[in-house]
Amino acid sequence: MYGYGYQYSAIINGGGSPSAFDADYQSVLDYATAQGYTLPSGGQQTLQNDLLVALKAAGVWDKLDTFRVYANDGGSNFALIDWKRLALCTAVNSPTFITNSGFQFNGTSSYIDSGFNPQTTLGLSNYKLSNASIGAWITVAGTTATIAMIGQIGAAGVRIQNASTSAHRVNSGSIGTTVDLSGTGLKAANKTGTNAWAVGSGLTLTSGTGGADSNVQTNLSDATGGGSYFNGRTAISYAGASLFAEHTNLYNALNTYITSL
Repeated sequence: MYGYGYQYSAIINGGGSPSAFDADYQSVLDYATAQGYTLPSGGQQTLQNDLLVALKAAGVWDKLDTFRVYANDGGSNFALIDWKRLALCTAVNSPTFITNSGFQFNGTSSYIDSGFNPQTTLGLSNYKLSNASIGAWITVAGTTATIAMIGQIGAAGVRIQNASTSAHRVNSGSIGTTVDLSGTGLKAANKTGTNAWAVGSGLTLTSGTGGADSNVQTNLSDATGGGSYFNGRTAISYAGASLFAEHTNLYNALNTYITSL
């Protein structure tokens, strides 16, 4: 438990929900119920509520435009709910849902369309040309290098790749500095200013300049970017304003959730 002033009732008889969930997490549950979706177990609801509370305490939640928790025990329908927008993402070409681990992608055609385009989605204004973030928690590493784990559909201006490469892009061309994003765990990219970026894996971010600046033209997505397809597995995905300053607390909150499953 994070202990940020929220009191929880006991989970008894193998189910039930805490009586004092954060209002934003309760809205996720209410949305899922209205759609007729199976909810995560009572114990996991508590973990997810703790995750959202931790993100708020870290100053992360208010900077997000989209936040998806694919790793859950409720099922694939619940996994596709965007917690921030209370909207459904679209699973394209049948990525495989793995309970408590996320979506496994086939490397040839499957991906998830977030439905979020910073240029056209109304009411969402955190993600900016020179102030932006994208990130994904990977539970199974891809086996093919230089493939986008997260990016934009049909274009290459936003993508972080399953490799040690200088071809990562954050509203830009290739950043020009080699950063290793292979393996599992948190993979994150931030646009920290005009022609400036911070990209990294786990707790470590590498900062630099390069790539210039270019606007996003299509929806952000998991497992595709610039026409390539990822063949690993994604547990959590997000985008919003730069989270460079909040990165350590973001990592800790996500890691606590993932390691508790």
